[in-house]
Amino acid sequence: MSLFVQSLVAQIDVESIVWHLQRLAIVAAIVAVTWITAKIVGGFISRALGLVSPKMALQVRRITSFMIWLIGIIATLDQLGLDTALLLMIIAMVGLIAVTAYRDILPSMASYDLITTYDLFKIGDWIEVEEHFGRVVNITWMNTVLLTRDNEMIYLPNSKIISSSLVNRTVQGGIRVSVPLTLDRSLKLPEVERVLLEVGAEMGEALVPDFKPDVRLTYVDERSVKVELLLRIRNPAREAFIASEVRKRALNKLKEAEGSIG
Repeated sequence: MSLFVQSLVAQIDVESIVWHLQRLAIVAAIVAVTWITAKIVGGFISRALGLVSPKMALQVRRITSFMIWLIGIIATLDQLGLDTALLLMIIAMVGLIAVTAYRDILPSMASYDLITTYDLFKIGDWIEVEEHFGRVVNITWMNTVLLTRDNEMIYLPNSKIISSSLVNRTVQGGIRVSVPLTLDRSLKLPEVERVLLEVGAEMGEALVPDFKPDVRLTYVDERSVKVELLLRIRNPAREAFIASEVRKRALNKLKEAEGSIG
């Protein structure tokens, strides 16, 4: 019996066992470090992005944790002596697919940084981007949300805003509005000016404080005269409404004045 035990002991490769135990210890250490790293980085991402966009923070945290675990798995397989070429190929394909899938998302995230860094606009501003115009009600990593004059919500990708012509209509002192009118040449210019200034004064609540309307003559011929009533209003969203209201009131008052003279 003792001879049999001695034979078994002789067949045991002690160095091989120690080597494998060392590899297992390293693998365990790699797994532990990977887990701790994923937790720390995930917590940092949640704190950094959670206040801006909880949903985006969750998505970025998942992607980051996935990448960290991939690195940990590759290191683990390498320690076990396994071929990692196939795994690296799979990771490269997954990365390519991810970049393709997020090709529209990544530029918007980068554009968000540009918008906030250079303070192009803020919540409450009225902005115009190509054919879209509205008040900014939210700015996320992906989109800038506008509320239009018709109370419609428009979601503009941040990348589109950066690559397009942007006009911030919210400025100190309001915005200038020019209301053009084409009138009959028979009307007396002093009377036209009086009526237009009177109409402009009636828009007092919409005007910038201490602003006085002004009238300009832009064109005269044998049949017609073109004038402009210049106003400065506080709310850019009311530009079209105020211009329409000025035209209606001015035409009505001019008809009344013409009738009283006649």
